[in-house]
Amino acid sequence: MKHILFVAGICSLSLLWPATSAPSAVLNVPVAARIISFVQPTPAGVVPVAIVYQPGNGGSEAEAAEMERSLSRSNVVGRATLRPRRVAVANLGQLNGTRAAFVTSGLRGYQDDVAAAASAQSILTITSDASCVATSRCVVGITGGAKTQIVVSREAARRSRIRFGSAFLMLVREV
Repeated sequence: MKHILFVAGICSLSLLWPATSAPSAVLNVPVAARIISFVQPTPAGVVPVAIVYQPGNGGSEAEAAEMERSLSRSNVVGRATLRPRRVAVANLGQLNGTRAAFVTSGLRGYQDDVAAAASAQSILTITSDASCVATSRCVVGITGGAKTQIVVSREAARRSRIRFGSAFLMLVREV
């Protein structure tokens, strides 16, 4: 399993968090949105983005609500306008037509299902849950703290047929 530490104008270099002890927090939505602009072909126009959450899970619901609020304040990235909608983890068929999915933390029991749905539809998955990336179920993981850290799973990206632009690839470091 290979992972990449990404550093480009939107974050600063920091140590890669260990897969077993990474903190889970609310996703840094502005950084996540910016990462979408590195996908090739570059998204343009209205870009559907799912927020995958678990109804009845207070933490997941709160994180989904915060993601929606953040996207309502700033939903334009490059030539794309992100249009978020919530998708319950029990109803992943609703991911159809989305280009990216922000996956709330706390869905570890559903990560295989999320990965299968995303891979089948070439959906970029982004999360703050390090375990999802460490196990190659999510493509991108973002953690906060003193410095923003972004980790990309090459295996998950390959499986979902996600390609990143050369500007992104020139600034990544394989670890």
